[in-house]
Amino acid sequence: MFACIYIPNASNDAQTALLDCAAAFSPRVQTVPPGTVVFDVEGLERLFGSYSEIASKVAEAVCARGLEAHVALASNIDAAVCAARGFGGITVLNRGTEAKRLCDLPLAVLSPSPEILETLERWGVRTLGAFAKLPTVDVSARLGQEGVELHKRARGAGSRPLVSHVDPLRFVDVIELDYEIVTIEPLTFILSRMLDGICARLRSRNLATHEVRLALGTYVRVLNLPLPVRNPKVLARLLILDLEAHPPGVGIRRVEIEAVPAKPRVVQNGLFVPMSPEPEKLELTLARVKAVVGEENVGAAEIEDTHRPDAFRVKKFGVVNESSPPKLGGVPSRRRGGVVPTRNHPVCSDFFGGFALRRFRPPLEATVQLRNSTPIWIAFHGVHGPIGTARGPWRTSGDWWRPTMWDHEEWDIEVLDALYRIYFDVHMDRWYVEGVYD
Repeated sequence: MFACIYIPNASNDAQTALLDCAAAFSPRVQTVPPGTVVFDVEGLERLFGSYSEIASKVAEAVCARGLEAHVALASNIDAAVCAARGFGGITVLNRGTEAKRLCDLPLAVLSPSPEILETLERWGVRTLGAFAKLPTVDVSARLGQEGVELHKRARGAGSRPLVSHVDPLRFVDVIELDYEIVTIEPLTFILSRMLDGICARLRSRNLATHEVRLALGTYVRVLNLPLPVRNPKVLARLLILDLEAHPPGVGIRRVEIEAVPAKPRVVQNGLFVPMSPEPEKLELTLARVKAVVGEENVGAAEIEDTHRPDAFRVKKFGVVNESSPPKLGGVPSRRRGGVVPTRNHPVCSDFFGGFALRRFRPPLEATVQLRNSTPIWIAFHGVHGPIGTARGPWRTSGDWWRPTMWDHEEWDIEVLDALYRIYFDVHMDRWYVEGVYD
């Protein structure tokens, strides 16, 4: 069985809405312009009941989108299309009754070419029943192959296969405003309405989105999400928070939203694992934090692929593959992760015993006195006094081809019963305190 949805004088938006409605019932959907969509409903009676109940469900789905359409079910595509175009409301043609039910419909439901329609009217043939009574041989001799095909459809005996519609899967909504908007607050209602429709289309195809593109005239913002989402309230709030952090600064007359489709997130919760926060709520919390501290200061610390001490960057949160170990990047330095190794380090083996280094960010500038190129006295940030023990130097350098090059001479020292790491920046000709051992 095949179902057909027909809207007279349908617009492009209405045709798109019909495709979405049909896709919610069957993956095999064919569009037959203008304003006609056909899809396979064989086997759906196990889900929705009889064919009459299936037709009612389809009509309800179309009505929920604010459209009025004709719905028809028949054993072949052509009979379903003719019934939807010729009868109003809901029509179900049982097998073997197609010719009888369609006989009184006008020839226009077949969508013949103007030449064939004019010829049939001159013959006095104006209904499908009158056309079906003509001998097939005479129809072929006078109207050709197209006439034979139309004659077969008029008898309700069409047998052409369903050619599935290949949807580019673009979920876009555009609104042209009658007046210019200069503030963000009125956009809340507009974005909510547009995202409701887009998310409804995503749900009808069992999809979500991980990227939302918002165009306010020439001003464009892209919202990248770590996980697929299809909650319109969450998306609308995230877009508003993003616009508050990055205001367009121009009047808005046109709003366009496009959601890039993605497979929805599937999670199997464990029986003995505590529930974690919903990713959508976490994303909203992060957006609010970004509005306070800045977008560049929110994320996960990622160690850079370099030997530069304490080199890291803040990376946006994303999906972590638990099956693979985290990448630390490049060859690990001797103090990767801030933990001092206990081997090949004289001071650590003698005094520090593998203590952790708590770094100062940024390093504290210091005044250091030397004797025979060895630090003997230091003053920095309220701390001053003689250096009891000093071990070093350990020289590190790199990135000499960049403006951010470094060239350090590092020392581990003991001052006032506290253990510090200091270094001399050869390039800057200054001393700094890098951190304290805990």
